[in-house]
Amino acid sequence: MLWALVLPIALAGCDFLHRVEPEPDVVMEPELPPSELPPVQDARPMPPLPRSKPNLAVHHQAAPQAAPQIPVMTDGVPVVMGLNRDGLTRQFGQPLRERDAPPARVLEFGGGECVLAAYLYFDTQRNDFYTLQYEVNGMPDKNPATDACLARIARDAGRR
Repeated sequence: MLWALVLPIALAGCDFLHRVEPEPDVVMEPELPPSELPPVQDARPMPPLPRSKPNLAVHHQAAPQAAPQIPVMTDGVPVVMGLNRDGLTRQFGQPLRERDAPPARVLEFGGGECVLAAYLYFDTQRNDFYTLQYEVNGMPDKNPATDACLARIARDAGRR
């Protein structure tokens, strides 16, 4: 008997699920050509224009400068470190051999029992290759024997 009371109430409650509300009518306004459109009002005022154009140029480093003057001799020994190709050829003559040993370029000077291998690395500031290390007869250490060989190679280059 309880079902007789609950069933009509339950069925009446489901009725809202099946009802479809009508959509309101959409009113389309005719499109106006751009010349007849009303001006757009912006609530924010425009900022004032600057008096002059700001300087937004990127400041680059100065153009590469000439290599600093490196002494030709130090304590009677020809200088190798810091020289570029031109400096090395002035000091030791034309290279016997040139080879790549990435990232370096190797120039070899001398001959016989004295061979200088100068390792030149690219310097981005000066846009050229410069000697950062060298070997005399395969020895990277500076000692009296290597100093004597460097002097001999330079002396022989001066005779040519």
